[in-house]
Amino acid sequence: MRFALCLLIFVSPLFSQEVTGTIAGVAVDGAGAAVPGATITMTNTSKGQMAARTKTGDDGQFVATLLPIGTYSVTVEGKGFKKLTQK
Repeated sequence: MRFALCLLIFVSPLFSQEVTGTIAGVAVDGAGAAVPGATITMTNTSKGQMAARTKTGDDGQFVATLLPIGTYSVTVEGKGFKKLTQK
């Protein structure tokens, strides 16, 4: 009985591991000032689907975690600003 319990403890993490990544950045205007409240959309370009959406904080920073590994485009939209997409 002990052996089975130990085996499950060591094998279980192997099944639950997933390869993910993080995209983090800061949205700034042309003068370098932070753009708070901008909408940030991460799209997995290899799958052609939106993977995450978040907003920038007061300091313009954003973080999207637990994204499946892949190639992404990041789109920033802020009130009074032109939409920008970075691949």
